[in-house]
Parts: sequence; structure tokens; C-alpha cells
Amino acid sequence: MDQSFVMTNPHRINHIDPRIKLIHTLIAGILLFIVRSNAGVLLNVALMVAVLLFLGLYGCAVRLTIYTTVLYGLTQLLAFTGGMAAFIGVTVYIFFKFAPVVGIYYMMTKSISASELVNALEKIGLPRAITITLAVTLRFMPTIGQEMSTIKDSMKIRNIPLNLWNVLKAPLMMMEFVMVPLMMRFVKVAEELAAAAVVRGIERPGRRGALFKIKVRPQDFIYLLVVILYAVFLYFFESGVFG
Repeated sequence: MDQSFVMTNPHRINHIDPRIKLIHTLIAGILLFIVRSNAGVLLNVALMVAVLLFLGLYGCAVRLTIYTTVLYGLTQLLAFTGGMAAFIGVTVYIFFKFAPVVGIYYMMTKSISASELVNALEKIGLPRAITITLAVTLRFMPTIGQEMSTIKDSMKIRNIPLNLWNVLKAPLMMMEFVMVPLMMRFVKVAEELAAAAVVRGIERPGRRGALFKIKVRPQDFIYLLVVILYAVFLYFFESGVFG
């Protein structure tokens, strides 16, 4: 079955209402401030891996697992060193702690289409300005990785590879080489997205039509209940209730 149809067909058992996913995103944001231990972060990531597998995003689940495993291994390795390595270890730990956010990013960008998000947000009565902003943001986020890949290829052609050694050796120069073309591309992409939105009639007044009707179904409530119960479990886990 076509992947685009899988992401937008609400009749599939593993399709979750976008509004429920937004609530999950809010809960995940709260958990970032609650979860402090390495074990808690790993348990939080385990939930996101399970969610991605449930949604059929197997590649994203594998990438999140590898990302978390590598960062956790580096945090343990660098914890026994000092000097510059200790500073790098702090940076690596910050990326490790925000590993669940990577899972949320995959969930929100790979399993929700912009039109589906707009339709769902309009159903809860959000102003059009907020709805359009969130929809454009959802479409804009995946382009960041694409633009970064293009910039890395361009730098490699000029024999200035974007790697950890060059970043540590000349951080300001590498930041200039990356951020300047990236910001210029952001402006161009924003203009293209705005033009595409106008063409698709996003400024049209009145209620928009939809290919599929979006409604909360029993599996949405079950999904949300599992997320809430798991969040409560993580809260008590971090409180030391389980030992």
C-alpha cells in the first residue's frame, strides 16, 4: 500500500487522531523536565520506539534506537575522562536526554500530513492563524534535514567536510559555513511554502472540506490512556517509588 495513503487513511487500526498526537507531544514535553536519570530517559525512548513501530514507522524506530544507543554509550565512555572530553560529554548527554524529542519529531512529521493536521485543528476551533502556522511548521521541519544534507555535500566538494574534528578545530568558521547558506535557504523555502499554501486555497474563508472525516475512535482513547499511564509510571520511577 502506498505510504502516503497509510499516513492519511483514518480507517486503519494504527491511525491515531492528530489531536491525540498533539496531546502526546505536550506530555512528552512535560516528561523532559521530570525524567532526569539515564534509565528514565531510556524508558521514555522505549515508549517512543513502541509508538513508532505501532504507527508503521519501522525505519524511524530503528534510527531512534541507534541514535539513543550511540549517545548513551558515548555518555558512559566520556564520563570517565576529563578536560575537553568531559565538556564534550556534557554536550553528548544533552543530546541523549532529548532523544525522546527525536521520536516525537518522527511521529509528527512522518505520520501526519499538513492537510490532516489543518482539518484536525479546525475541528477544535483554533484560530486560522495558529492552524496555518502549525501546518507550515510541520511541512517546514523535514526540509531542514534535506537542506543540511545539501550543505554538507557542497562543503565536501570544497574539501571542507562537516565533521566533529572540523567543528572542534574551527567552530566559528564551521558555523558560518553552515548557518549562512542555511538561513538563506530558509527564507527561500518559506516563500515557496507560502506560495504553495495560497495555491492550495489555505486563505479561503469558511469551512474547508476534507477527503477523510477525522474523529476520535476507541483506539485513540486507548493510545492516550497508555501514554498517560506510562507518563505516570515514569513520574513514580523518577520519584524512587520502585526502589
